Formats: sequence, C-alpha cells, structure tokens
Amino acid sequence: MSLLIKAAALALAGAVLGLLLRRDAPELALALSVAISLLAAGLAVELCGELKQVAELAREQTGLSPAVVGPVLKCVGVGIVTRLAADLCKDAGQGAIASAVELCGAACAMVTAMPLIKSLLLMISELT
Repeated sequence: MSLLIKAAALALAGAVLGLLLRRDAPELALALSVAISLLAAGLAVELCGELKQVAELAREQTGLSPAVVGPVLKCVGVGIVTRLAADLCKDAGQGAIASAVELCGAACAMVTAMPLIKSLLLMISELT
C-alpha cells in the first residue's frame, strides 16, 4: 500500500510539473513524463519478486508445467510495457506511433502465447 502511495505522489507531482512545463517547453514536459513513468515502473518492479513467488507456488500446487505459467507472466509484462509506451506516445501527440506500438505489443503477446496454443491443440488432438 505504501508503494502505491509513493507512486501516486510521484505521478501527481509529475503531472503538475508537466502542466507547468507544457506551455513553454513541451519537449521537457515529455521528458519529465518519460522519467516519471520509468520511476513509477521501477517502484512496481519491487513487487515482481513476490508475484513470481506466488506464481511459482500456484504452479507447484496445481501441477502446471512451467511452459504454461511462463507465457502467461510474459504476456502480462508485454501488456504493461505496451500500455506505457503507447500512452507516452499519445501524450507526445503521436497517435499513429502509439497505434503501431499497440499492434507490435499484440503481435508479441500472440507469439509469447504460442506454446499455450500448441499445448491446447495437442490436448484437443489427444481427446479425439
């Protein structure tokens, strides 16, 4: 909870500073936005260790293969990075680039999920 409060305070301070900078130096406002985003993401990385432990525990308890759990976690990471990058592009007024980033993120998520799709197809073929 304290991590969220830190991230929210950082984001609010960055947003206010960004509004002040946007009038006179929009390029600095964008740089500030990127820096604040990276700092907030850095705060979230602290939680990744705990999330990985819980995912590993869930995998052990359910007997799922690492080949199943890994792609799911990777897809979540792809989604987070894609969202941040696309939002930063939108903030810079580059909607087309944001759309391209989102398309690339969707393609990466699909490729990352391929082992799951292959496993599903194998299970279906074994049932028939």
